[in-house]
Parts: sequence; structure tokens; C-alpha cells
Amino acid sequence: MMRFYGPRFNDRWGRRMWRPSRAVVRNVRSTKAQRQLVDKCDELQSNLDETRAAMRQIEADRDDIRIQSERLESQVRHLQSELLRAHGDIQRNRRQVVEKEQQAADKARMDVAKRVMTVADEFSTAIEIAESQGMDPKWFDGFKAMSEKIENCLLAAGYRRFESVGEEMDPKRHEALATMPTSDDGVGKIIQVIEAGYEDAETSEVVRVAKVLVGRRMDDC
Repeated sequence: MMRFYGPRFNDRWGRRMWRPSRAVVRNVRSTKAQRQLVDKCDELQSNLDETRAAMRQIEADRDDIRIQSERLESQVRHLQSELLRAHGDIQRNRRQVVEKEQQAADKARMDVAKRVMTVADEFSTAIEIAESQGMDPKWFDGFKAMSEKIENCLLAAGYRRFESVGEEMDPKRHEALATMPTSDDGVGKIIQVIEAGYEDAETSEVVRVAKVLVGRRMDDC
């Protein structure tokens, strides 16, 4: 009967039986490592897919934000344009109001001044009549004083009387009511003032033309 034990048996058959066992272990270990790698790859792939999806979402959100930003910028530009236009309208309306108020004030001042000029004309006429009739100066000294005060008030308001007698006829400053025969030196010149003319004291712009008589040649009809 063959004996299956002893040193020689163990040395020979033990090695042969051990080698397949180590291979199996290696295969098991390799399979387990592969599964772990596969699981790790799957996990990484899943993370990669999630990351890509997140990036796509971020890009989509970025595009939405860009579109909203462009829309808001357009609205801001439009509002700025409207604001500038409204500011310009307000400034223009303000200037127009100021100009109209100034024009109204100037017109009112002019109307009052012209009425005062008429009163001054009446005083001047009364003084001329009194002097031409040889009346005692004591009777019209008060009229002279009042006439001077009126002229000073007009001058303080910015209006002064301009002289016309002896000046050349100027349609911008004079209104010829009639002509009078005169010497050659007086032809075309102012002979007599019926109503005095006034001008702006600062700009010399005519405020009221003078109504005058203009000289003509003796032989002219």
C-alpha cells in the first residue's frame, strides 16, 4: 500500500497543491481590484457627467445673465436719454418762462414809462405856452420843477429824452408830421419838435420816436 505522507510527499505534492491556490488568490485579488477600479471609474465618470451638466447649467445661466444685463443696460441708456431730454425740456421751459416774465415786466415798465412821457409832454407844452405868452415865471416855476422831476424819474427808470432840433431827419428816430419852409441850411432837418423822443439810457435804442416838423425849401410847394 502506497503511503501518502512523509517529507518527500509533502515536498512534492505540497508545492503542486500550493501553486494553484496562490493563483486563485491572485485572480481573486485582481478581480476585486478591477471591480474597485471599475467602481472608481464609474464614480469619476458620474462626477464628470455631473460637472459637465453643472457647467452647461452655469453657461446657460451666464447667457441668461448676459441677456438680462444687456436688456438692463438698454433700459438704463433709454432712461438716461429720457432724463436728459426731460432736463433739457425743463431748462428750455424755464428759460422761456423767465424770458416771458422779463418781456412782460419790460412791457409793463414801458407802458408806465410812456404814460409818464405823455405827462412830461403836457408839462413841456404848458411851459412853452406860458413862456410864449409872456406870463410871469412865478406862475409856472412849479410846472418847471415838476417837469424836471418827471424827467429825472424817467432817467432813473432807464429812459432819457434825446434832442432832435437841428438834427437830420432819421425815420428810425423821427416821425415827420409835416414840413415847414426854411433856409437852405435847414432843409431836411428837424425844425420843431411836437412830441419829444426817448431812448434807452444804456443801449440808445429808440423807445419812442419824436414827432417833428421837417424843413423844406422856400420855393417847394
